[in-house]
Amino acid sequence: MPELLGLPIEDIRSIPLFRDLDDGELAAVAGLFARVDASAGEELFRIGDDANAMYVLTGGEVHLEPDDGEQFVLRPPCVIGELGALSGLKRNSRAVAGDGAQLWSADRGALLDLFAANPQLGVRFEKRLLDICADKIDRDQRRLQDMRGNLIRTQKAMKQMRDLILEAEDTPISGPLHDLLSTLIERNRRVNYRVSPPAAAAAFVRTDDGERAPVEEISRTHLSFRPAGDAPVPGERFSGVLALAGPEIPISGKVLRIYKGRVDIELDLLIDEYASALEGYLTRVQMLDFLV
Repeated sequence: MPELLGLPIEDIRSIPLFRDLDDGELAAVAGLFARVDASAGEELFRIGDDANAMYVLTGGEVHLEPDDGEQFVLRPPCVIGELGALSGLKRNSRAVAGDGAQLWSADRGALLDLFAANPQLGVRFEKRLLDICADKIDRDQRRLQDMRGNLIRTQKAMKQMRDLILEAEDTPISGPLHDLLSTLIERNRRVNYRVSPPAAAAAFVRTDDGERAPVEEISRTHLSFRPAGDAPVPGERFSGVLALAGPEIPISGKVLRIYKGRVDIELDLLIDEYASALEGYLTRVQMLDFLV
């Protein structure tokens, strides 16, 4: 049986991304891959790196470490980093070669050139990638639904515990436990959920001195942005104009912290007109995460 990337063609075709390609198309795509010499413990890419290559693992293992602290062990045959390589997204995980890793990589530019020269191959390949992404999104939404359900149940249980503490006889831990539960309940309220503005609906803060800073996270009560110039001092008052991909509203608040160059603001209460504009923007951004 003929081989590609050191594996039988049927093994390569078992990778979902390559499943719909015929032998000639598989050979054309595989011809773009070059062997990667990576010893155990060597980084393939880091979080935030430009995605300029797609990898195929044909032996050994690779450790994938997302920014949430989890770790996944990938084993062959599998593709690594295909979405970033074809879309230009930055890496959202760290990849490290494991024991016996046998890796091949294809340059993003070479892949795009091949698809430009062979439109039918490009359409079929990217259609398969879209199907894979849609399947991943569907699974992610089901997991998020489970997480939301758990959060609601946890929130209700904490409120019940707080009520029991108020009704029970005071002990040395009653006060601290009540305050801790109240803090957690407040933090988990929907009003405090933050979203990250996407490129399609970017938001900006315009400060009193005319500086325009991109918003990194926003909620009904908090705002985070990265100033181009000097950052304000924690504890100071802040004011400016919030541009919400269309509507603009005046805002003010207190500087909570500066973390790695990012400014976190606790917003003052907005009047109804401005609160409605912010609510509309948050809804628009959140709807981008839903498939309907």
